[in-house]
Amino acid sequence: MRTGKIVESVDIEAPRDEVFEIVVNCDRRFQLSPLWGVAHIEEVTPDFPREGSRYHIKLLAEGDETEYDSIVTAFAPNQKFAYYLTVKRRSHATWTFQDVGRGTRVIYHEEFLVDDDEADQFVRSVRGIVREWLDNIKLYAEMRSGWGGRLARWVADRYFLKLTIPQRRMVVMILLLQAIFFITMVSLGLGLAVARLL
Repeated sequence: MRTGKIVESVDIEAPRDEVFEIVVNCDRRFQLSPLWGVAHIEEVTPDFPREGSRYHIKLLAEGDETEYDSIVTAFAPNQKFAYYLTVKRRSHATWTFQDVGRGTRVIYHEEFLVDDDEADQFVRSVRGIVREWLDNIKLYAEMRSGWGGRLARWVADRYFLKLTIPQRRMVVMILLLQAIFFITMVSLGLGLAVARLL
């Protein structure tokens, strides 16, 4: 076994305190994760997110059920949030928040044990999940300005984020199909109107 390491970052056009609150909120962070629906938070200690607090997670993947705790190892408001996962890979993740010109830079750093024979593939897989997670956080955090952004965030909070990933994909597919049908019908109607004028 050796140590695998992931370091990814994203710049978000939102204040640092708002971005920090999104990441520290267990439910919101998991809802924005590509693993939402596979991983479920079972219990959160009342002193969360202070150092030493924890939340219990149940992971259902490919018929296997795994349970573990996530123990907070660092909490500095608007600056740093870190936790350790009690899994065999001994994963430790740190979120760091910095001010940048137009908002906040979020840096995600994770170290974990990985078998030598699967190291490269596993690290690539985790990197892809982290990249998608950061992109989801960016998209959500930037839904804050204008009435359209606030409406989109309200819909996301109220309905969309509660759905599992496959359910979200199905909703998006249905909405796209309805949009295509609507555009087709409008085009057909305009074509018939023009044909009648000629």
